[in-house]
Amino acid sequence: MTFKKLSAVLATLPLVMGITMASSAHANVINGTTVVPLITAGAPPDSPAARVDPNTPSSPFSGVVSINIRYAGKSFICSGTLVSKRDVVTAGHCIDTDGNGTKINLTTPGNDVRVVFNSQPNPGDPGRAIITADSVSMNPNYQGFGNCPYATTTDFCLNDDIAVIHMNTDAPDTAKIYKAFQGDIPSGQIVTMVGYGLSGDGVSGYYVNPSFRVKRSGQNRMDLFDLDDEQHFASGPQEVWYADFDGGGHDFFCEINLACTGSLANDKEANIGGGDSGGASFLFDGNDYYLLGNNTFGSNFGAGGPAPGAFGNYFGGMVVGAYAEYLEGATDGRIDIVPEPATGILMLVGLGLVGFAARRRKQAANFA
Repeated sequence: MTFKKLSAVLATLPLVMGITMASSAHANVINGTTVVPLITAGAPPDSPAARVDPNTPSSPFSGVVSINIRYAGKSFICSGTLVSKRDVVTAGHCIDTDGNGTKINLTTPGNDVRVVFNSQPNPGDPGRAIITADSVSMNPNYQGFGNCPYATTTDFCLNDDIAVIHMNTDAPDTAKIYKAFQGDIPSGQIVTMVGYGLSGDGVSGYYVNPSFRVKRSGQNRMDLFDLDDEQHFASGPQEVWYADFDGGGHDFFCEINLACTGSLANDKEANIGGGDSGGASFLFDGNDYYLLGNNTFGSNFGAGGPAPGAFGNYFGGMVVGAYAEYLEGATDGRIDIVPEPATGILMLVGLGLVGFAARRRKQAANFA
């Protein structure tokens, strides 16, 4: 299901919510709603520990990385996806230093962006390399989290939040490189989300801090989509996807009569959180994982709503295929983008992801 402007619909709800990015340092209010990003598990006995990836070369997520962004004496964590030996796709807000689309200046003393690999479990192994970026690219249409390309006092635009980090040396050979998928996505599409952000469970919400060396995964369904904000959401490709964290009697989008796609098993259904920004949402075709979306935002309900990260929140990110031209240019053609097939890759079941909660920007974190 596609809406002209989903955030406008959500803003009419009699709930106090908010939208932010992966950084707890910033928070934007969308007509009374706040958004942030993370991965959380289902209800006990499911747990954050049950969603942890083993960080081995055989893991299907060996090419999902954590990212350390440092500037102005601050340190942040985001997630990203390896799409060539030198290129990582992440969120635009991860490299935005002022919330208005100002890209981090890597020539400023003290500023850097480091990609942290976890394709081997043992300290000192090349598969745990930390590689510094020599350049970063931000989608030129991204003007800051929530900022629209046109004058408005009501709209909150989540579109175009995508970036590419270019490394100064090749990624470890043990890190998987992913192809991106381009094509229309049906409501109810199952995706597997992977990232390094805040975690917890659907009952209690967030209570586990992000970590550069601990990635988790879980699943959800893409329920709803926003179209091109440059065309005032009236036409163009699907650019933004939304999902809700079902469980404990909650099916948020169904309850407000927007989409009833059904929940997944308790040990599969997941949400995202701070630090998961820029991480992958994969389509699994039975053999391979394709980058279908990145994860950039989520909801934090206020009084009367669910706890941050718990069942009943919603989240989402960018539809990667909508930005194929940008990604091809930013990687100098090194990314492999797979066009929509004539028959049925879409709607196949992926492997698990944990929960997420929306935030605007990277999560503050010190590297350990």
